[in-house]
Order: sequence, then C-alpha cells, then structure tokens
Amino acid sequence: MKTIVIAGGLLASAVLLTGCGLQSLAGPANQDVVNYEVADKVAKLDLRTASGDAVITEHDGTAVRVTETLQWSDTRPEAEHRVDGDTLFMTYTCKGAVNLGRCAVNYKIEIPKGLRVMVDTGSGDITLRSLTGPLETSSGSGEVSGTGLAGKTLVVETGSGDLDLKYASPPDSVEVKTGSGDVVLHVPDGSYAVSTETGSGDVAVSVKDDDASPHKISLKGGSGDISLLPG
Repeated sequence: MKTIVIAGGLLASAVLLTGCGLQSLAGPANQDVVNYEVADKVAKLDLRTASGDAVITEHDGTAVRVTETLQWSDTRPEAEHRVDGDTLFMTYTCKGAVNLGRCAVNYKIEIPKGLRVMVDTGSGDITLRSLTGPLETSSGSGEVSGTGLAGKTLVVETGSGDLDLKYASPPDSVEVKTGSGDVVLHVPDGSYAVSTETGSGDVAVSVKDDDASPHKISLKGGSGDISLLPG
C-alpha cells in the first residue's frame, strides 16, 4: 500500500513537471501591443510573417497605421519595419534554435488608398477589407479572405488554406493557384474571360464566360473545389 502511495506521488510530480513543459506548448503566456505610424510616402506594402495573422484595410490618410500584437511563450518576437525606396517592408523574427512555444506577431494595418499590397505568410490568416490597390498574397496553410475589393489586379497562391474573396468592382486580372484549399470568388455581374483547372476538386462557374472580355480570371486548384459566383 505504501508503494502505491509513493508511486502515486511520483506520478503526480511527473504530471506537474510535464505540465510545466506543456504550458509553453499550449499557447502564449506573454503579450504586448505596439502602435505606430509610418509617415514616409510609400507606394507598396511588403509584409512577411511566419504564423501571425494580418488584417489590412484602407483609410483616408497618407500615413500607414500599424498595430502589432506580439505573442510569445519563451522567446519574444522581434518585429521590424523599414522603408526602402517606395516600399514599406514589415516582418518579425524569433531568436533561438528551438522555440517550442508560441512566437508570433499579429498585424492590423491601415494603409492609404490605392497602395499596392504584398503579403507572404506561413500558417497565418490574411484578411483584406475594401482595398483598391493591386494585391499579391502567398500563404502556406493560412486562410485568405477579403470583402469589398476594388483593385484591378490580384495574384494569390495558397497551399492548404482556403480562399474566399468578394469584389465590389470587376477586376481586370485575377490569378489564383491553390493546393488543397477551396476557392470561392465573388465578382460583380458581367462577363469574364474565365480559365479553370483542378485536379480532383469540383468546379462551379456561375458568371458569363466570354473569351473577349477584358476581365481575365484564372483559377487553378489541386484537390480543392473552385467556385466563381456573381455578387
């Protein structure tokens, strides 16, 4: 009976020790929020993240407004931004050879109207709201979503993440490539020169397809479904 009690005590200690180790794996224990503005006149935003989410909107001002939410368990992420020529570059790094816990920066960015946007993320989600400039995004497993879009050109490449975008005005050129994620693209009523290609996914095109249309849409998917819808 005594042996059982000792074993239980050892087991409890092991659980407590393991719990300490797992605490860093469960989620961020630390968080910091940083706000700033970039007053330099820029024409393009270039954002590169690993696992952080990004929400990008427009505003009537001339500066870029940024809110960075830093989250970490063991290693505090180091966020950086710089202006090179007409481009605002933003990214973050996590120091250390091994980082078992959370280390990421979530971004909320307000940009001047018409700014070109480039976003490259690993597992983070990308949210685009009412943007009027050219867009180029790349995502590994994160989702890409957008509403009220009015830019003339769009280039998107995703791995396993889903894509859901809605345009407020007809785009001139859309190029989408996905691995296993689903694609849902809403465009205003009208005619479009549509090209679709998929591996094992289903394709549904509910807009008027006209090869002579100046509005070109190319949708390529692997195993995910593709839907091109009006409205």
